[in-house]
Amino acid sequence: MLKIAVIIPAAGTGQRLGYKTGKPYIKLNNKVLLSYCLEVFEKTLAITDIIIAVEPGQLKKAENLVKRLGLLKLKAVIRGGATRSESVHNALKALDQDTDYVLIHDAARPFVNQDLINRCITAAVKYKAVICAVPCVATIKSVDKNLNVISTLDRNSLWQAQTPQAFSYKLIMLAYAQADKKNLAFFDDASLVEKIHHKVKIVLGFNNNIKITNPEDLKLAKAIIKAGKRFARS
Repeated sequence: MLKIAVIIPAAGTGQRLGYKTGKPYIKLNNKVLLSYCLEVFEKTLAITDIIIAVEPGQLKKAENLVKRLGLLKLKAVIRGGATRSESVHNALKALDQDTDYVLIHDAARPFVNQDLINRCITAAVKYKAVICAVPCVATIKSVDKNLNVISTLDRNSLWQAQTPQAFSYKLIMLAYAQADKKNLAFFDDASLVEKIHHKVKIVLGFNNNIKITNPEDLKLAKAIIKAGKRFARS
């Protein structure tokens, strides 16, 4: 049986949402935001270990949450770093060295489902590095620092990255080691793997797999839940 872990960076501050509490603990329809994805990964049979990286001041709050949820697959709640990448790296180092594959998922994406998780795992076993993403439907402009348009990009070749992102454990550890050694800057874990010249495969995500960043996202998330309940009753 493959050993497959998921790392959930959960150190968001929630400032852009206008909350004093940390973003992972904001209530979405009377349910803590972080709990949504935790429950899905707990139920996914292929997942063997869950690690949550949290803001140090929220460590006790996170431990209380996972205790209430009764997560059997929880390996650890660890202190996150000053940045998301530091949090992920700390979590990677906390995994057992015989881990086969690692998924990394934003705590602020509550609507991930088991189908997407399993498709990412299947693709990761084949390609070693995958992300879920959706085609870009908007027209994208490249601009300079003065907001003058430089060019219009071909949206047929543009995709919006989501999470989870899934990697061979050895590959993502190598990528982070190279980042430390060469002081590499990167946007997400997949872009770090790209920098060591390993191809990253796309798995089709879905539009409702949104990331909660601002108040409008929170409103949209509530609408998605409401629509889902209405559909379930029909």
